[in-house]
Amino acid sequence: MKKCIPLVLGLVALVFVCRATTLGSYLGTVWVQTKKEVQEQVPTRLEIERVRYEINNLDSDLSNMIRPIAEHMASITKLKKDIQATQVELEKERANMLKMTEDLASNPKTLEYGGKTYKAEFIRGKLQRDLESFKRIEARQESQRKLLEAKESSLLSAQEQLAKVQAKKRDYEIRLAQLEADEEQLQTALIGTPFKMDDSRASHIESSLANIEKRQNTQRAEIEIRSGAFVGENIPITQQKQAAPDLTAIRQYLESSSGLAVTGKVDKN
Repeated sequence: MKKCIPLVLGLVALVFVCRATTLGSYLGTVWVQTKKEVQEQVPTRLEIERVRYEINNLDSDLSNMIRPIAEHMASITKLKKDIQATQVELEKERANMLKMTEDLASNPKTLEYGGKTYKAEFIRGKLQRDLESFKRIEARQESQRKLLEAKESSLLSAQEQLAKVQAKKRDYEIRLAQLEADEEQLQTALIGTPFKMDDSRASHIESSLANIEKRQNTQRAEIEIRSGAFVGENIPITQQKQAAPDLTAIRQYLESSSGLAVTGKVDKN
């Protein structure tokens, strides 16, 4: 029990802070934004199937509406029959009372009905009692008629609501079928659409390749500076073509240096 007290106090403090500050609004905003982002990440096909599931669940809603309407219709049918039967009894009783009223108009002492003789006073009493009963039945009949009107009005409203739900369900099914067809077309179109590379990723790759190339050029330059060699470049150096020897000059030089005369004689001294 003691361990629960700090937890309860912490929850109370959190509720107070949320109400007294804008923390509650921030948390609510984050929750709504997160929920929206999660919904946007749901694949369209999965969302279509989810909506189809919701539309199919409308059948249970329709069933829940149809059963009470059917019971209401049965109740109205029974009430109409009762009103009709009561009306028949009232008309029969009305005719009987009118007959007794006409028979009593001449102030007879006795009256005969169905082979039996009745005193006029008895018939007057019966007529008064029957009239009071007739009025009560008429009042009840009027109440039943008003009840019937209310039931029929309620039934009409329920039937209109049912028709709206049924029409909406059909409309939802048509719209979902159209969206599903559109989704198939979109997926088919995506197959032939060139893939669009992420510009930021392409820029990063381009920068990395340029950096590698720069580092290699720098290393190559360092090696050239240190060794004088050309790394990675084999340039053939063509030897210079030697000029043809001057034979006359060579002969004169050799003859002069050896003491030979131009005539070909050797100096004896």
